[in-house]
Amino acid sequence: MKRRTVLKGIAAAGMSVALPSLALAQQYPAKPIEIILPWPPGTETDVGTRVVSAALAKVLGVPVQVINKPGAGGVIGATELTKARPDGYTFGSLNIGPLVSQVIAGNTPYKVDDVVPVGLYDTQPYLLLAKADAPYKDIAELAAFAKKSSTEIKIGNFGPATVPTLSINRMAAAGGWKFKSVVFPATNFNQITSGDVDLIIVAYPVIAGNLKSGQARALVAMTPTRIAELPDLKTTREQGFDFDVSIWSGLFAPKGTPKEVIDKVGAALTKALADPSVKDFAGKSSIMYAYQDPAKTAAQMKADHDGLRPIMDSLGLIKKQ
Repeated sequence: MKRRTVLKGIAAAGMSVALPSLALAQQYPAKPIEIILPWPPGTETDVGTRVVSAALAKVLGVPVQVINKPGAGGVIGATELTKARPDGYTFGSLNIGPLVSQVIAGNTPYKVDDVVPVGLYDTQPYLLLAKADAPYKDIAELAAFAKKSSTEIKIGNFGPATVPTLSINRMAAAGGWKFKSVVFPATNFNQITSGDVDLIIVAYPVIAGNLKSGQARALVAMTPTRIAELPDLKTTREQGFDFDVSIWSGLFAPKGTPKEVIDKVGAALTKALADPSVKDFAGKSSIMYAYQDPAKTAAQMKADHDGLRPIMDSLGLIKKQ
């Protein structure tokens, strides 16, 4: 009798642990959800996040509001997320900048494990672009040209610590060639035609027209998979490198957010990305939408950290302790 009573007690204790989690999953969400976006309103990233949040609201059945908290390269918004209550009602749409490169640089008051991933959901398509008559068609030919050239190759970009620029530095280091970095507030094809630079790092939508007209040539897709509109353009890995480049964004929650909530929002995000409104925006913006679960997200972040840290160190972009 005593053994049976003990077993019943253990079972009851287990139920007492399981039931609150079950109740949480069934009741959640019971009020509006906020998504902190660490970028200004009106940008393509802002518009895309609002499109996804509206689709997410339809799936979850409650309003999902985007709150802009720009500044310090995304660090201000990310910091606010780490300080939010882990109750499942505050998330952040954060990208590789504030969660990887800024952390490596020592520019953040938080660590990567101060947030938990719901999952990555989009990739911005970036290219390395040259004139159509440039004497190189891919990264291998660019490397060979740069090694033999008597003048330094000039590449226009929007900052040495930005992930697309770091990725080109990573390719150059692997191939044994160098280039001169020329920083612009924003890059465009006129910077090549004017002779200011030989190539530019640029988002695909900015120069889609130049590619279609035959004025420009893309050397590499800085995306994990090929860009649908440029099916013949190879990615970094397809060009012989041992890494993919992904300028990703994802949904993250404060550390301590219940797993049941993470799972439910992740499932809802997967459905939201299939919404016609998201697919329509993807077609207009060329943003690549695809869900990666928390485990794959964590693996991607570690790979990015391990790959970018040596490059940032070599460029003197890491604060000395």
